[in-house]
Amino acid sequence: MIVIVGAGLAGLSAAYHLRGMPYKILEREREVGGLCRSYVKDGFTFDYTGHLLHFRQTAIKALVESLLPHRLQRHARKSFVFSHDTYTEYPFQVNTYGLPPEVVRECLLGFIATLSRSPSTPPAENPSFKQWIIESLGEGIAKHFMVPFNEKLWQVSLDELTSDWVSWLVPKPDVKDVVSGALGIKDKAFGYNPSFQYPVSGGIKVLPEAFLPSVENLTYGSELVEIETGRRRAVFRSAQGERIEEYDRIISTIPLPELVRRCVDLPASMRELAGALRWVSVYNVNLAVAREHVSDKHWIYFPEHRYPFYRAGFPMNFSPSMGQPGCSSLYVEISHQPTEKESETSLIERVRRGLEGAGVLQPTDELVMSDVKDLYYAYVLFDRYRSRAVKELLAELERRGISSIGRYGLWEHTSMEDAIAQGQQLAMRLRMRAAA
Repeated sequence: MIVIVGAGLAGLSAAYHLRGMPYKILEREREVGGLCRSYVKDGFTFDYTGHLLHFRQTAIKALVESLLPHRLQRHARKSFVFSHDTYTEYPFQVNTYGLPPEVVRECLLGFIATLSRSPSTPPAENPSFKQWIIESLGEGIAKHFMVPFNEKLWQVSLDELTSDWVSWLVPKPDVKDVVSGALGIKDKAFGYNPSFQYPVSGGIKVLPEAFLPSVENLTYGSELVEIETGRRRAVFRSAQGERIEEYDRIISTIPLPELVRRCVDLPASMRELAGALRWVSVYNVNLAVAREHVSDKHWIYFPEHRYPFYRAGFPMNFSPSMGQPGCSSLYVEISHQPTEKESETSLIERVRRGLEGAGVLQPTDELVMSDVKDLYYAYVLFDRYRSRAVKELLAELERRGISSIGRYGLWEHTSMEDAIAQGQQLAMRLRMRAAA
């Protein structure tokens, strides 16, 4: 028996691709999706932060489109950076046109300096994230966007983070791209997400829900309590009490530190490794105001520290069905340390002041709805400890019949597409193993 812990995208995909094999899937919440969920309040639909589909894998794209036929709409990205009281298109490094001339000059000269590095001084091996930014993009782009924005997002010094995760998220432009962007010449789309797909209605929750007709043996409201890996038994707790599940294999999609904590017979060394993993939490502040079209953009980045949030998005620009006529809705993201807590009232007040300061909202705007979700596990910190710790933990768990997958199960920065692919790939390996 295969026991799947968690009905997020990775767990649902594993179950979907295990059809015909004996499995059970147990979910702590009363609905599927994990963080890939939506909720409705006062007639407004919000996702748990921005969830947009950027496909890089043909097979996963085909699968999702088959699950949601005619229910996805493609959008050309309208994302911007707001700094120096100016909107520039994202990505910043190839769109500095319109910024104060001295800022544009700093960015250009800094980038050009990266091209003149002496062959005798090769790039550092596994540099810090900050070092990578400076060596790849230059001092100006680092100063005016990359460093302040990422410090707000990650809540730590960028010297503490590695750069081994940034290649597909932050591609290095060539000199033509940077110069063209400084002159306002747009001759190509740039970045990994120049367009995206999003459900026509219902929010992002329609994606995990689309797996359900093909998923069996799903139990809601069941939380993993402990696993005895030696005896291959797992204990789950629900409103009805505790139940024991005997297993041949566990597929876990819960955060890796939580999984390790629940494995009661793991060596102390494994617990120590998991206990040192770090992450950042995010306040997802959702608002609605009684004014149409407060912005024509999909989302905006805010690198400057005078704004408490690092990003704001506009769900009704993804789909008008996300809100009410005559209104606009916004999601606003503020990173914080997992141990820090702030009241909903304080958060909403700070966000409103910041949005008014940026000109997104007006002092006269009537707030018709507000809500805050605290996403405890939001982004994994890629510090120098992470890689070795995760490798050892995953290997030890595999030896004990536990496969940990998904964004937090693998403790990495991945997309919805990646989560689906991980579930699929693991299911295929288990099928092959069973057939051997």
